[in-house]
Amino acid sequence: MKIATRVPSWFTDDDPPSSSRRSNHHPRVLDHYSLPTPSSTVRFRSAHVHVYDSQGSQLILEERLTTRNTAQGKASSLSLHENGEQTNTTANVTVKRVMNSSPELLFLRGIYSAIAFFKGAFLFIFAVGLLLFLVSDLANQAKVIIFNGTGDNKDLAFPLIGTILSIPVFLHGLTQLMTLITSFVTDVFAGSPLLNSFGCGVVLTNWIKFTFFIGIPALTFVGLLLSGSQDFLPITLITTFVSVTFLFFCFSVNVVCLRVSSCLYLVKEIYEREDMTTTERLKYTILTAEESTLSGKVHKNYIYDSNVYDLKRLDSNSMIGGGNGKALYLYSSHGQWYIKFTQLMPRGLFTTLDLPMRCWTQAEIDFNIPFYTKSSWSLESVFCRRKNESHIAMVSGPSALTPKQSFSSLLCYFFGVVFYILLVTGLMVFAQVSATVIAAVVCLFVAYWLWQGRKEYRMIKHANTIIRRLQSDGNDNADGSDDNEDDYDSALFQKWETFMVTKPTLSFAWISFIVKNIIIAMIPLSYFCYSRNLVGAMTYLVLFLLCFEKHYFDIGPIVEALGSFGTLGMEPGLGAATRNEWQQKSRLYHITRMNNNASRRIWSKLLNFFAVLFGVVAMAAISSGPGQEEGVAPYVTFPSNSTFFYDVPQEEVSPMCNVNFGNNNGSNATSSLTSPVKYLADYNFLTIISYFKIDSIQPLLDTWFGEGEAFLDEDVIPTFREAHPDLPSAASFQLVSFSDGSAIVCVRGTTTYFDFLVDARLWYAASLFQLVQSAVPFGFAFDALIDFSVNRLSELEASSVKKVSYYVETTAFVNYLRKSGKYTTVSITGHSLGGGLALITGAQTQTLAIAISAPSAVMGRSAVTPEISLEDIKQRSYSVIPQRDIISHLGGEHMNSAGIKCRAGANDFFACHYAYRSLCELMYTCGNVKRPVYCECVSMGYPEPTSIDGSGTSLEFSCEVI
Repeated sequence: MKIATRVPSWFTDDDPPSSSRRSNHHPRVLDHYSLPTPSSTVRFRSAHVHVYDSQGSQLILEERLTTRNTAQGKASSLSLHENGEQTNTTANVTVKRVMNSSPELLFLRGIYSAIAFFKGAFLFIFAVGLLLFLVSDLANQAKVIIFNGTGDNKDLAFPLIGTILSIPVFLHGLTQLMTLITSFVTDVFAGSPLLNSFGCGVVLTNWIKFTFFIGIPALTFVGLLLSGSQDFLPITLITTFVSVTFLFFCFSVNVVCLRVSSCLYLVKEIYEREDMTTTERLKYTILTAEESTLSGKVHKNYIYDSNVYDLKRLDSNSMIGGGNGKALYLYSSHGQWYIKFTQLMPRGLFTTLDLPMRCWTQAEIDFNIPFYTKSSWSLESVFCRRKNESHIAMVSGPSALTPKQSFSSLLCYFFGVVFYILLVTGLMVFAQVSATVIAAVVCLFVAYWLWQGRKEYRMIKHANTIIRRLQSDGNDNADGSDDNEDDYDSALFQKWETFMVTKPTLSFAWISFIVKNIIIAMIPLSYFCYSRNLVGAMTYLVLFLLCFEKHYFDIGPIVEALGSFGTLGMEPGLGAATRNEWQQKSRLYHITRMNNNASRRIWSKLLNFFAVLFGVVAMAAISSGPGQEEGVAPYVTFPSNSTFFYDVPQEEVSPMCNVNFGNNNGSNATSSLTSPVKYLADYNFLTIISYFKIDSIQPLLDTWFGEGEAFLDEDVIPTFREAHPDLPSAASFQLVSFSDGSAIVCVRGTTTYFDFLVDARLWYAASLFQLVQSAVPFGFAFDALIDFSVNRLSELEASSVKKVSYYVETTAFVNYLRKSGKYTTVSITGHSLGGGLALITGAQTQTLAIAISAPSAVMGRSAVTPEISLEDIKQRSYSVIPQRDIISHLGGEHMNSAGIKCRAGANDFFACHYAYRSLCELMYTCGNVKRPVYCECVSMGYPEPTSIDGSGTSLEFSCEVI
């Protein structure tokens, strides 16, 4: 919002006002197109009032002409158009803020925003899942081909190349999609100013928004109530989700179309040809974007004196010699290495410019730079300021920063450095990282901040030089007058400037465009079609089109070449003369800023983090081999005699300690009296031995249950896999049978990188939706919508990924055992991932499942095949949840569970998840008259157990004997 002697926008929408409407005294207030909405201007009580809406409040500007009658000595207020000669006339502008929101309005916008936020969360989880399934599909294909001997390395070439080439498109396309949904959510919460500017009119646009957000869901809800449907809430939520998705689709289409049309309109101004055909405009738009991408550019940081800074008069020579005396050069950011690379390329590919060419950015042209004044300064803003942002610091005048504020800013910087170093050091000490690693990390941090501190010192030094010069000039120009219209407050303007040093030749730019799009578009799309992944192919095509539009129809390169918005923009500092002009420019301004706003940078970093994480795990899984069947050496040892126990009075023993889960028919009958498995600790112990080498399991079973009570059936699993060659041998589990004819399948948890990918595939969506549910008010109401969303996201999985889901094999194995008739009862247990698989298999096969520290199957029950119901999970499952175990709380709330304590230190983040620690807790809580305490319990902080024989021998001594 700027003050200028120009015709205001309230006179007419299209035509300039007549000269009879002008005033020689009244200031003209113009709306800058960076505002979300234009002002409304009215004549009210002898004043022009300009009303600006700002998210629940209004900014009111009252313009009055005040004259002083010298004869009578009185001041009076006159309207803008009152005739007559006046003396001592002063134009005053009063600014005030008025709140115009109500709780009802905030509630309604909150509903809009919550629905749009959930849509954004769904797209983010969709993005993470897409990256996860992409890399895990590649890892699984490599495992089958390389380690199972079903092919050779050349069979992996096409999937490998197709997957790798698709990753950049997925990353950039998903970033663009998340940027669009973020803009949609913020626009909805702000009252939809951007949506209102799309040409349908404010009234029609508000009715459309109301229809899709409230109208359609409300009518659906009422209709279902009238029909007596019991599923009125799930259907209403799904209807709301679909309707908002359609509105977001329309929003995105409008944004893309306006960006494309703006580029096609402005490109003719670069080449100064008004008679361009649409084909020529497309060609030159693509060429401009490709040249901008390939050009060698350097970014430099300068400090300017605002009194001599002229945006349009700084030419390319400002890169040489410190800006022709108008600026002090601080340092270059990046670009030097790429420039040297382009200069080493063969002739005919790049050309070096005689003088570096200035490249203008949208922020420079708009000149929307924050001010740091005496009133706006705060330690929080200094501490949280992005180091690379441009800003203006006032150094003279009534609003100048005080010396205390300047010193505090410097002190805040050094405090931030010390705080970051101490924070990282403290976290590493808390996590019990070795002293060598801590010292190395601290040294790296100190070196980095010393390097940054050198830049800050140079900036402060140059800033003081300019300040002294300004103070000296102010003293020299002082004339003793109280009012000098030519005097301006001085400021320091720190900004980044970009210069083009090398540029590609025309032929190389076109070759790059063709080769790049053939490689990135055709090969991955062919791979998805070849693998019959229709969902993946369609998703890739849509994301590729989004990337293509973002890259080649970005207005940034055109603005960079023009140095302005052309006829769609205005000179810096001016607003819009008419309401229609403002609407066009404001819409373009806010749409083009989507490509460079903070949300895009955040989403890009976040998605790149997940891509790198999944990629590293996938490569580690491929390089480390399958590693499924070997197991590890036992890490639990029993004392030389098994006479130690924790004495717990029977009346204090929790009912959870004894086995009373019912049989496989779903009844509540107690387990067989002859069964060796009598305690919950028995299942915990069986989950532990599933991690061990096969030759060490039987001795441990004899020690725990007694000889002749439990047996490891080693031959059953190989026989099953020979009978089912179509099933992949992905999961790792053991079968233990007992003297009463029962059997328990023991599923191993996460030990390999492949296991980690399986964990992520099965529970990533449910876990992320849990975070969303906790962030949204009344998130529990979204349960039905979360089930719907998880089910839709499961459709992303390629067929090759679904085939290697571990639960497919465990479910088939349990069904195989029950059909064989060899065992009287069959149950399944597991720890961590193994426990989650046990819960899924138990519900699918109607088999008792006992899980230790396992994620829940509740939220992801519709994503497995065949689907399972809440009733199946409730009747067939039981979970042990240790205190402070994060994994146990993933996937939703367990239907039947028992919580146990965890006595590990708070700085041992994953100790509460370990199965052997849970076993010690169960033995200490429940007592173990029938089961031996193993040696590691005491080392984990549990008390010394009592010896049954009363010999007084300690557990530590008995453990040392072995």
